[in-house]
Amino acid sequence: MDFHIDKAKILPKENILKFLDGLKKFGVLIAPKKKEEKFYFDVIEDTSEVEFNYIRTILPPKKFLVPYRRKRFSYNVDTLDFESRFTPVDQVIFGIHSCDLHGISILDSIYLEENPDPRYLEVRKRTILIGLSCRPDEFCFCLSTGTAFPDGTNWDLFLTDIGNNYFVTIGSPKGDEIVLSLKELFREITKEDLTLYKQSTSQKKLSFDLEKLPDLGRISQVIELEYDSEVWEEEAKRCLGCGTCTNVCPTCFCYTAVDVPDLDGKKVSRIEFTTSCQYPYYSLVAGGHYFKPKYSDRFKHRYYHKFVGYPYQIEKLGCVGCGRCSAECPAKISIVETIKKLRGVENEEKSGEVINETSAS
Repeated sequence: MDFHIDKAKILPKENILKFLDGLKKFGVLIAPKKKEEKFYFDVIEDTSEVEFNYIRTILPPKKFLVPYRRKRFSYNVDTLDFESRFTPVDQVIFGIHSCDLHGISILDSIYLEENPDPRYLEVRKRTILIGLSCRPDEFCFCLSTGTAFPDGTNWDLFLTDIGNNYFVTIGSPKGDEIVLSLKELFREITKEDLTLYKQSTSQKKLSFDLEKLPDLGRISQVIELEYDSEVWEEEAKRCLGCGTCTNVCPTCFCYTAVDVPDLDGKKVSRIEFTTSCQYPYYSLVAGGHYFKPKYSDRFKHRYYHKFVGYPYQIEKLGCVGCGRCSAECPAKISIVETIKKLRGVENEEKSGEVINETSAS
């Protein structure tokens, strides 16, 4: 029999819980759950808890690839013998939206291309990614960042909601293996299914308020040319420096490390944990000098890294338009509005309003 990967199948919605149960034999099942009014990725025991119609989770699924706190190794202070007990497990992350798949793709570029991180590589090898289609809300701008659809990312299966069924696109041999092992849950595609699938793309695009989306054309040049703009100071006046924006971001990867001794001081553990460029201590160096002492310096740095640094480093924007930073910011700072101010769009809109009022009078 010739090796063959099917392009897609249809999964009736009445079979979705059986499908989720079937995924457990491929690894620990992780999927979105609801807590009060928020959603979050968590290990799933009861598949009835899985949420399918969520907009975004508080934290992206990257926390299961790069934990926010991880022990790198431990060592004996007397003998300097090192010990590492890193034991990755097989895992299946279900329900990942397109923006987060692009976020993982960016992390792959960071961690695997030049000097591969062996731990990240091992975790990625053991992780199955299953995407799920979505609809935007007022914070989403993935259409502007080119991340509204999963094209250009690595995933195993992607489920698109087409009404009574899911159109399941197969993106890897592992995805094909899953479908084959659970083949009794699937059926073949009909012309009607394909029509509905194509319509879903158009429907998602139409779900965006195009006038509110940011123009990201040549955004790297705009950010660089506006490096001394007064916009940075204006926007940073509201910033609390809490780091929420970077902690919820699917692509931020900055971390620091501390050595933590045990109670008798003979054994020390090297602990790495996620940090933020928005924290004052992040730019602190020996001698007590702060490279970025002001809120505005740190605020600007984040935009500069996302829209200038990332394209230079990996030829991709460091923002996937998920809207988490704006949705979770306690100061209600909007990354979209900041970009519009840097472009001068806000002034153009105000000028247009004045002209219209003058014409009306």
